[in-house]
Amino acid sequence: MKVSQVENVLALFELFAREKSPRTLTALAEQLGMPKSSAFNLIHTLLARGFLYETRRRGGYYPTRRLLDLATFIAEGDPFLQGIHRYLEALAAETGETALLAVQEHHEVVYVDVKESSSPIRYSARVGDRRPLCTASSGKAILASLAPRERAVVLESVALAAPAGLPAAELAAELDASLARGWCEDRAKTAPDVMGIGVPLVCGDRRFGLAVAGPIYRMQDRRGELAGALMAAAGEVRRLFEDSLPAGGAADGRPPRA
Repeated sequence: MKVSQVENVLALFELFAREKSPRTLTALAEQLGMPKSSAFNLIHTLLARGFLYETRRRGGYYPTRRLLDLATFIAEGDPFLQGIHRYLEALAAETGETALLAVQEHHEVVYVDVKESSSPIRYSARVGDRRPLCTASSGKAILASLAPRERAVVLESVALAAPAGLPAAELAAELDASLARGWCEDRAKTAPDVMGIGVPLVCGDRRFGLAVAGPIYRMQDRRGELAGALMAAAGEVRRLFEDSLPAGGAADGRPPRA
């Protein structure tokens, strides 16, 4: 269930991220599609909390650095996820495609880190974007990392929830083929003319899908190469995680590294 007040706050900050310029009360109310009185209450609450300031009298409002500072402090609380970002940067540079890190949330994946390709023609995505679990290559990679019994339960749940009744047996067969091949694929099922290649990344109890995505014409003949780059990066991240464990610790029930 969505909370309208939270939706309004997030929509306001997303608007500023797009427009990158101050907005008056009237403009904000119009662009957010809310009554002027509601926009007034929202703005003045954020003013009082230090998240907005008035650029000049009747000149409009704009966010302060407070939101950035809070986001920075939050990110510093997860050094493991911060440490993975450099591997996404390296993947994007090596492959020329957009690198993505995703986690599962119900029947979707959510991108928790993204490094877009520098190519003018690229797959564009943002942190927080959602994609269907069983079509996105990162989602299939997460499913492929599950134990067979757990995977079957998830697939059955996804199949029942799909609008057209997606057969669980078809999904299972595709994942079996992916496991045999060593990587998962998405060929224009999530976005037209886009291909994704994904591999699982399991670090202790943290489970991710690591993927690269880009135009089919640029990726289809490089699938093995791209998968190799992903598997190498996933291996490096797992070693980073294992090296960060306390002496004598173990990851996911495995003995500590020598």
